[in-house]
Amino acid sequence: MSFEAILKEKFHIKEEDLRRAYLLQRESSLPIGQILVSLGVLSEEQLIEALSIYLGIPILEDNLEIEEAFKNSINEKLNIKFLIEKKCIPIKVEPEKKAIYVATADPFNYEVFNYITNATGFKIKLFLITEERLKALSKSFVFEDFTEEIKSLEIEEDVEKLTELALEAPVIRYLNNLIMKAVDLRATDIHVESYKNKGRVRFRIDGILHDMEFLDKNFTRAIISRIKLLSNLNIAERRLPQDGKFSTRVSSVVLDIRVSTIPMVHGEGVVMRLLYRERLSFDIKTLGMEKDHNDLVLRLISYPYGMVLVTGPTGSGKTTTLYSMLTFLNDNERKIITIEDPVEYQLEGINQIQVKPEIGLSFANALRSILRHDPDIIMVGEIRDRETAEIAIHAALTGHLVLSTLHTNDAPSSLFRLIEMGIEEYLINASIIGVIAQRIVRRNCPYCSEEVSLEKEVKEAYKLNEVEEKWKELIGEPKILKGRGCSQCVNTGYKGRIAIFEMFEYDDTLKEAFLKLKSLEVFRDYLKKKRNHRTLREDGFVKVLKGITTVSEVLRVC
Repeated sequence: MSFEAILKEKFHIKEEDLRRAYLLQRESSLPIGQILVSLGVLSEEQLIEALSIYLGIPILEDNLEIEEAFKNSINEKLNIKFLIEKKCIPIKVEPEKKAIYVATADPFNYEVFNYITNATGFKIKLFLITEERLKALSKSFVFEDFTEEIKSLEIEEDVEKLTELALEAPVIRYLNNLIMKAVDLRATDIHVESYKNKGRVRFRIDGILHDMEFLDKNFTRAIISRIKLLSNLNIAERRLPQDGKFSTRVSSVVLDIRVSTIPMVHGEGVVMRLLYRERLSFDIKTLGMEKDHNDLVLRLISYPYGMVLVTGPTGSGKTTTLYSMLTFLNDNERKIITIEDPVEYQLEGINQIQVKPEIGLSFANALRSILRHDPDIIMVGEIRDRETAEIAIHAALTGHLVLSTLHTNDAPSSLFRLIEMGIEEYLINASIIGVIAQRIVRRNCPYCSEEVSLEKEVKEAYKLNEVEEKWKELIGEPKILKGRGCSQCVNTGYKGRIAIFEMFEYDDTLKEAFLKLKSLEVFRDYLKKKRNHRTLREDGFVKVLKGITTVSEVLRVC
């Protein structure tokens, strides 16, 4: 029996109330049962009973008491405050069965259930509970107030005390739980920020920052000190930025964590970049390219020599694209050397060099040296200046395939960026074989996406009908989807990311046009007229019409 049928038959919910709730759900993305409760047509107890019938999950008995010994032991493994915020509370454990009993008001909160399983190693036995009862049970948990011991601490003067505090169990436990929570929510970055009277923790999930917690100001300092201690940074240095790293394991996930600190008005800010060793697959097929783009990339990297540029802002996926190309090219017959700042992932069979400007190992100096090491393929993490550009071009002209990146807004801008650096036009034409520009957009959530229609004004404003007609072979039957928001996607409507691309092979026709036109805008217009060329936005709209992402996501990035 469907959930809707249970609501109608068991609790006599009217069709008109359901219709009203579904209309409100489009705007709020809340679960349909929660909306019915807010409308007053269903009680919280009735909602829990309906969910119990629908899902086959028992309701927690009224007279249950949580044992003190269990509270103390579970506090060491789980962030109870976080669980209660997510409408969950652990109530009992059976070690012999490797089971933990959890009461919840949200039985669809799979991310939280994964967190509990990973933290305890036990399977979950779920019970349903009303939010009111959950609040009552949560009051029986005594949360350690470990901020009192640091309230009187003058951080600026007592580094020794701060170091001791960073080694205290509550601080260690909090940071461990924070990293565990970030892994369960698929976060790529953890931001710890200091403000006048508080600290703030944010996670970047699928490219967007989300508030997670607000902390006592002094406890924030203790957490930052713990992070600096793990990263082998100087705890006493709060006036200058510092960079470091450390590794850790969360359940079966091995993480390399890059740490960057920066001084701010009210303390320090820290960003931890989470690099998942096993999670990423560097495969060109998984980048999200349409077939014509995929074929073009394979053609570009099959050249024996020349330079391929990948462009885009920070965080647009350039490194992933370059690593995917290198993984495809990596075999026993070729020597591949990379120069990176930093080396984000270690690739088997590839010689990777970490730039160290403080000792004189710059991109340019490293590039000069590796040319004497007989490489077939060279990857330069970024062309930042004329010197690096000139050496990279020289390498491309002397029998090496060179892959590198630039920071430009689109593909054609790359050629003109090299001119701005002082590179002669004839050298650009002789060395460049192709340019790829990219951005990253969020994917529609596969769990809650539903088909929607676009307003006529939107289609006309962004010429979606023209895109559909021009690229109908790639699109097939158009399908516009949008996520409502659910526990699987943290109520955003999006889960996962995919890249959109603009690219061209720099053939003789384009080289001639580049020399003649001398203007970025004119060259850009010339490119658009080529039959098989798509701009970044057009490629994004192709993915919109395939139901992969939304118009607002494409407009957010380009």
